[in-house]
Amino acid sequence: MAISKDIVGKKLDRFEFTVERGKIKEFCLAIGEKNPIYFDLEEAKKAGYTDTPAPPTFPTVIQFWGYPKIWNDMAELGIDLSKILHLKEEYTYHKILYPGKVSAQSEISDVKVGRAEIVTFKTTIYDASEDPILSAEMAIFIRKD
Repeated sequence: MAISKDIVGKKLDRFEFTVERGKIKEFCLAIGEKNPIYFDLEEAKKAGYTDTPAPPTFPTVIQFWGYPKIWNDMAELGIDLSKILHLKEEYTYHKILYPGKVSAQSEISDVKVGRAEIVTFKTTIYDASEDPILSAEMAIFIRKD
Protein backbone atom coordinates (compact mmCIF):
# COMPACT_ATOMS: atom_id res chain seq x y z
CA MET A 1 0.00 0.00 0.00
CA ALA A 2 1.40 3.40 -0.98
CA ILE A 3 1.69 6.15 1.59
CA SER A 4 -0.45 9.19 0.94
CA LYS A 5 0.83 12.75 1.17
CA ASP A 6 -2.54 13.51 2.79
CA ILE A 7 -1.08 12.43 6.16
CA VAL A 8 1.26 15.46 6.27
CA GLY A 9 0.20 17.63 9.20
CA LYS A 10 -1.41 14.78 11.14
CA LYS A 11 -0.69 15.15 14.83
CA LEU A 12 -0.11 12.14 17.03
CA ASP A 13 -1.28 12.03 20.65
CA ARG A 14 0.46 14.30 23.12
CA PHE A 15 2.28 12.46 25.92
CA GLU A 16 4.28 13.07 29.09
CA PHE A 17 7.62 11.63 30.11
CA THR A 18 9.83 11.98 33.18
CA VAL A 19 13.50 12.48 32.40
CA GLU A 20 15.34 10.80 35.27
CA ARG A 21 19.01 11.19 36.25
CA GLY A 22 19.33 7.40 36.43
CA LYS A 23 18.05 7.00 32.89
CA ILE A 24 20.50 9.65 31.69
CA LYS A 25 23.32 7.66 33.31
CA GLU A 26 22.10 4.38 31.78
CA PHE A 27 21.84 6.00 28.36
CA CYS A 28 25.38 7.37 28.65
CA LEU A 29 26.72 3.96 29.66
CA ALA A 30 24.93 2.39 26.68
CA ILE A 31 26.46 4.82 24.17
CA GLY A 32 29.91 4.95 25.79
CA GLU A 33 29.63 8.57 26.95
CA LYS A 34 32.05 9.20 29.83
CA ASN A 35 31.75 12.95 30.41
CA PRO A 36 31.21 13.40 34.19
CA ILE A 37 28.61 16.16 33.69
CA TYR A 38 26.12 13.41 32.80
CA PHE A 39 26.91 11.31 35.89
CA ASP A 40 27.62 13.76 38.69
CA LEU A 41 25.50 16.76 39.66
CA GLU A 42 28.47 18.61 41.20
CA GLU A 43 30.51 18.16 38.01
CA ALA A 44 27.57 19.47 35.99
CA LYS A 45 27.27 22.53 38.24
CA LYS A 46 31.02 23.17 38.02
CA ALA A 47 30.61 23.17 34.23
CA GLY A 48 27.85 25.82 34.45
CA TYR A 49 24.73 23.65 34.29
CA THR A 50 21.89 23.97 36.81
CA ASP A 51 21.37 20.19 36.88
CA THR A 52 22.66 17.07 35.18
CA PRO A 53 21.99 17.66 31.46
CA ALA A 54 20.76 14.96 29.13
CA PRO A 55 23.17 14.18 26.28
CA PRO A 56 22.22 15.48 22.83
CA THR A 57 20.70 12.24 21.48
CA PHE A 58 18.70 11.39 24.62
CA PRO A 59 15.41 12.64 23.08
CA THR A 60 15.21 9.35 21.18
CA VAL A 61 14.53 7.73 24.56
CA ILE A 62 11.65 10.14 25.12
CA GLN A 63 10.17 9.46 21.70
CA PHE A 64 10.22 5.66 21.90
CA TRP A 65 9.85 4.93 25.63
CA GLY A 66 7.45 7.80 26.19
CA TYR A 67 5.24 7.06 23.21
CA PRO A 68 5.27 3.33 22.41
CA LYS A 69 1.95 3.86 20.58
CA ILE A 70 3.96 5.24 17.65
CA TRP A 71 4.17 1.71 16.21
CA ASN A 72 0.36 1.37 16.16
CA ASP A 73 0.04 4.89 14.74
CA MET A 74 2.46 4.08 11.92
CA ALA A 75 0.55 0.91 11.06
CA GLU A 76 -2.76 2.80 11.05
CA LEU A 77 -1.22 5.32 8.64
CA GLY A 78 -0.44 2.51 6.22
CA ILE A 79 3.24 2.12 7.07
CA ASP A 80 4.35 -1.51 6.86
CA LEU A 81 6.53 -1.85 9.97
CA SER A 82 8.33 -4.87 8.53
CA LYS A 83 9.70 -2.65 5.76
CA ILE A 84 10.92 0.44 7.62
CA LEU A 85 14.49 1.59 7.97
CA HIS A 86 15.54 4.48 10.19
CA LEU A 87 16.92 7.11 7.86
CA LYS A 88 17.86 10.08 10.04
CA GLU A 89 17.43 11.79 13.37
CA GLU A 90 18.07 15.51 13.77
CA TYR A 91 17.69 17.71 16.85
CA THR A 92 17.21 21.46 17.14
CA TYR A 93 17.73 22.62 20.72
CA HIS A 94 16.15 25.77 22.12
CA LYS A 95 17.50 25.12 25.61
CA ILE A 96 19.12 22.35 27.63
CA LEU A 97 17.17 19.20 28.48
CA TYR A 98 17.34 18.53 32.23
CA PRO A 99 15.76 15.90 34.49
CA GLY A 100 12.07 16.49 35.18
CA LYS A 101 8.67 16.10 33.61
CA VAL A 102 8.35 16.97 29.93
CA SER A 103 5.55 16.67 27.41
CA ALA A 104 5.82 16.04 23.72
CA GLN A 105 3.80 15.84 20.54
CA SER A 106 4.72 14.48 17.14
CA GLU A 107 3.31 15.29 13.75
CA ILE A 108 4.02 14.11 10.26
CA SER A 109 5.98 16.91 8.66
CA ASP A 110 6.79 15.43 5.25
CA VAL A 111 6.05 12.50 2.94
CA LYS A 112 8.04 11.69 -0.17
CA VAL A 113 6.62 9.14 -2.59
CA GLY A 114 7.92 7.65 -5.80
CA ARG A 115 10.68 5.10 -6.19
CA ALA A 116 11.11 5.32 -2.44
CA GLU A 117 8.74 6.34 0.32
CA ILE A 118 10.04 8.50 3.15
CA VAL A 119 7.96 9.72 6.08
CA THR A 120 9.31 12.42 8.41
CA PHE A 121 8.00 12.95 11.93
CA LYS A 122 8.68 16.15 13.87
CA THR A 123 8.42 15.91 17.65
CA THR A 124 8.47 18.98 19.88
CA ILE A 125 9.42 18.44 23.52
CA TYR A 126 8.19 20.98 26.07
CA ASP A 127 9.15 21.74 29.66
CA ALA A 128 6.67 22.02 32.53
CA SER A 129 5.96 25.66 31.55
CA GLU A 130 5.05 24.56 27.99
CA ASP A 131 8.16 26.25 26.58
CA PRO A 132 9.79 24.23 23.79
CA ILE A 133 13.06 22.58 24.78
CA LEU A 134 13.81 21.02 21.40
CA SER A 135 12.45 19.68 18.17
CA ALA A 136 13.42 16.25 16.93
CA GLU A 137 13.01 15.24 13.32
CA MET A 138 12.97 11.52 12.49
CA ALA A 139 12.73 10.17 8.96
CA ILE A 140 11.98 6.60 8.03
CA PHE A 141 12.48 4.89 4.69
CA ILE A 142 9.85 2.35 3.63
CA ARG A 143 11.18 -0.40 1.38
CA LYS A 144 9.13 -1.34 -1.65
CA ASP A 145 8.35 -4.95 -2.50
